[in-house]
Amino acid sequence: MTIEKFTGGKDLPPLSDQAVLNFLRQSPDFFLRHPSALSELSVPHESGQAVSLIERQIDILRERNMTMRRRMNELLQAARSNDEIFAKTRSLNLALLEVNSWPELNEVLATHVLVDFEADFVCAHLCEAQLALALDHIQHHNEQMPLQHLRNSSSALCTTLRREELTQMFPLSDHEDSGSAAILNLSLINGSGALCIGSRDPGRFARDMDTLFVTYIADVVAKVMNRLATP
Repeated sequence: MTIEKFTGGKDLPPLSDQAVLNFLRQSPDFFLRHPSALSELSVPHESGQAVSLIERQIDILRERNMTMRRRMNELLQAARSNDEIFAKTRSLNLALLEVNSWPELNEVLATHVLVDFEADFVCAHLCEAQLALALDHIQHHNEQMPLQHLRNSSSALCTTLRREELTQMFPLSDHEDSGSAAILNLSLINGSGALCIGSRDPGRFARDMDTLFVTYIADVVAKVMNRLATP
């Protein structure tokens, strides 16, 4: 029942206390249907068998407080995770500044990406870059990079990979099952390239993953590669 129906229309004078009381008596589930109204009421507490309005208000506020605490904990956890990732990214970038050769770059990728970021695989694929490279984590291709169809116009792609796809992307590693990888475009002066970071866990690099940090790493790696490729 609505108040309009109970009073007979909308154009009547303001409701009296008795009219409201009569409505609530005939609609005992009103506050169950409109729980937000309880937080706006000011009702003194009176003990009794039935749950008082103030007790109901406290329950609602307690639920809201728990929700806010849960959200705050999630935000704090995300902040701690971002701080940790930022520290590792900073360490990697400082190491990249010291790189003066392709073997040194190969070693930095192995040390920081595999160890610090706890990835299972890493490999940078270069194509038509006028280089002759066959390092553990840097591969050069004369015509086409492996899994070219997975690359797109965006700077980053996170996807699951079958075992044979992992083998093509990370040829010097052993693969027993499916996994996942982040494929990051490298902006090279000569040729094209992609930095691939992989995991044996198919869910590690999910499609909805935030790629801000890994994209930034790929940008710095590309600048180092352009510097090394310049005579």
